[in-house]
Order: sequence, then structure tokens, then C-alpha cells
Amino acid sequence: MQNIKDILTSINIPPSAQEIYLALLANGKATARTLSHRTGVTRTSVYDYIKILRAKGLVVERSIEGTTLFEIGDARQLSILLDGQAEELHAQQDFLAKNLTTLIDKSQSLQPKVRFFEGQDGVKQLLKDILWHDDTTLYLYWPYEDMLDFLGEDFLLWFSARRKTHNIPIKTIWGHPTGKIKESIFADDGKDVERRYLIQKKVSSMGYIIYDNKVAFMSSCKESFGFIVESVEFAGLQKMQFDILWQTAKKTSH
Repeated sequence: MQNIKDILTSINIPPSAQEIYLALLANGKATARTLSHRTGVTRTSVYDYIKILRAKGLVVERSIEGTTLFEIGDARQLSILLDGQAEELHAQQDFLAKNLTTLIDKSQSLQPKVRFFEGQDGVKQLLKDILWHDDTTLYLYWPYEDMLDFLGEDFLLWFSARRKTHNIPIKTIWGHPTGKIKESIFADDGKDVERRYLIQKKVSSMGYIIYDNKVAFMSSCKESFGFIVESVEFAGLQKMQFDILWQTAKKTSH
């Protein structure tokens, strides 16, 4: 049933209307009263959602001996609606591809912007934002073990693979208090990665990534949050500080 719900979501069927459709699919034709009992949707609202489903051709109405019953329409209508949605999305993607540069230019402003992200999923979404910036070098301060614990090996390997696909090189400083770093999951970095190690007794467990005119900050799992600052001046300041650390950092962890 989850696959059917995913399809219904894709064609913009509201959640309560989805429950009504699935109830009809599972149990066959029913009255509005029965559907209300099975789904928990009020009887008045059942009629409202039935109108949505009928307009999409997903539900039909029948009158049997004076009783109004509703049942599933031709299941092939789901495929027709999904194809229509795919065609509409394809047209929107074409428009975006042709106008993205103009839209980006219009969205840029001198006013700094800050976006906050909560929890592990939020920080993962923060990192996905970076993948939209093709051919832009990333400058990272990366407390490797803290980020590995917070984001997990699978996600970091996925991110690394996607980064390579988008031709995004990185210069990264791995901070560590002793230099005895866990065996790296990035065994095959390639020529697009430059790494140095900053060995200090007190090393921040928070990391950052400088890219374009943005700086993304990520905490460890202890505080579990992140934020992106979009500002030309702030990104320039952070890059200047990164360059100083880069000169101090060592090419090996030993």
C-alpha cells in the first residue's frame, strides 16, 4: 500500500483522500458513512475528498436501491495521471534549465542571509545544498571523527561520490588533538582532494565548508545543528582564516 500512497502523493492527492482511496481499494465499494468509520475522516469531509478523487477519475459513484456507494475507478487512471505529472515536471525542468542563470542572478543580493538546519537530517540537507554548486572548490575545516560519528559512513561516502560526479574539488584541513586519526573511509580520494592535518590540543568539534559566497557550519552530534551564512564579505573573511590555517597545517597526520 505504501507504493500506492507514494503515487497518490505524486499526483497531489491530499492525505485524507488517500486514506479513502486505499479503504475502497482494500474493502471494495462503500457508503460515505462506512468510509468515515474506516478512515476516521468526518462524513462531511468524506464527500469533499470524494469530489477530489472523482475529478481525477479515481473514484466513481453508483446508486443501488437508493443508496449512494463509491468505488475505485479504472486503475489505469493512476498511470495516466502519473504520466501527466511526469510530463509537467519535465516541462518545468526544461524551463528551469533555460532560466536558472537568470533566476540565480535575481536571487543574489547584498543583504546577508542565514539559514538554520536542525538534527542529523537537517545537516545532511545542508550538505546537499553544496552539490548544486558545480565546479566550485570547497574549503573545509573538517573534524573527521566527529563528522563521521554524526553523519555516518554511508552518507559521507554518498556525498563524496556525488561531489566527484559534480566535479567539485576540495581542500580540507582535518583537525585533531593527537594526530592519531581513525582509519579514513576515504581510501581513494583522487587528485581532486588536497588534505592537510592540524594537530592541536584543543580542536573544535564543529566543522565548516566555504563555497561560492557561502559558509556552511556543522556541529557534532552533541548539539546536532548547522547553518549556512550567505555573505560575500563573511565568506571572504573565513577564506582568509582558512588560508592561514592551511599554511600551518601539515601534509601528514604524523
